[in-house]
Amino acid sequence: MFNNHNHPHYNLLFAGILLAMFFTLSSCSDDDNTAGDNIPSSSYDSLKPIGFGEKTTGGNNQNITVVTTAAQLAAAVSGTNAATVYVEGDITLDKMLSVGSNKTILGLSGATISNLNRNENAGIFLLNGSRNVIIRNLTLCGPGAYDIDANYSDNISLVGAKNVWVDHCDIQDGIDGNFDIVEGSDSICVSWTRFHYLIEPLEGGSGGSSDHRNCNLIGNSNNTADLDEGNLNCTFICCWWGEGCVERCPRVRFGKVHVVNCLYDGNDYNYCIGYGVYSNIYVEKCAFTSEKAKQNALKDWRGDKDFNIKVVDCLGVDDIELSQGDREQFVPTYDYRTFDSNMVDDILRKGDYGAGATLKISDR
Repeated sequence: MFNNHNHPHYNLLFAGILLAMFFTLSSCSDDDNTAGDNIPSSSYDSLKPIGFGEKTTGGNNQNITVVTTAAQLAAAVSGTNAATVYVEGDITLDKMLSVGSNKTILGLSGATISNLNRNENAGIFLLNGSRNVIIRNLTLCGPGAYDIDANYSDNISLVGAKNVWVDHCDIQDGIDGNFDIVEGSDSICVSWTRFHYLIEPLEGGSGGSSDHRNCNLIGNSNNTADLDEGNLNCTFICCWWGEGCVERCPRVRFGKVHVVNCLYDGNDYNYCIGYGVYSNIYVEKCAFTSEKAKQNALKDWRGDKDFNIKVVDCLGVDDIELSQGDREQFVPTYDYRTFDSNMVDDILRKGDYGAGATLKISDR
């Protein structure tokens, strides 16, 4: 059943209407979140940023350009002027790209960006202090996990970035991680995105780990309260952590993090969700379908520090609420829609609208 939330209680609104619309394709208007495209999707997909990232508007349909090369892409995403950048075809990078502010980066169907360096030039997008950025419908390919202990070498690294929406991306084989959110980044929405590892990890990196298929780190130190306290607030909705993911799906410090209608079906997890120092996590209507996911759904990383985590209405794991300290458990109060956890696996796997770079975008 499809639920609408505008407060902590579960009011079942519009269920009949929305389910009847399941096979009806909906189109986006020319608003600031869609780059002006008619993007078909199922009625499960809001086609806009949800929760903590809801104020993200990106390039706002301004200064539209199409890029087909690494040089064109680097130039188009730089600076602070509003820009809407369409990526066409396959682009290979020789170094990480810095993304400025007020940008929408939108992949046309089949668009791929790769960086296969297993060295200090690894990584794809660095948002260092960036504001108001949208990244959608892209497959982002790294070289495979290799622990080189680099600060920012993930497929996407948010460093002090604010108001970011990552939607319908396929993020795979990051060298240090797939997508990290650190150093006071805030107001983030990640929706309908697939995370996985397809390349065997490489041993012998300077960081010491022989298997660093660690997907999403939120907060990279226990000692950064000056940066992270009150920040690192993220909504993960309809995301899929699957094949090859070992840890950090996500691992959280400091932030309020909402994980809703997400899928865990891999066979390699040491753990799925890690709750760390001053984390405050609400896990809702997710599906833990593999035995590894069920057995290793949570891991305690908080030591003797305060934390809160609540798991409700999930498939494969029991409801639980764990806490230490006097902070109240975070419960989302923003508007969002959900469906039952027993529908998650089927919906997120759909090739024509599920999690991943599945949007059929051919016009620009």
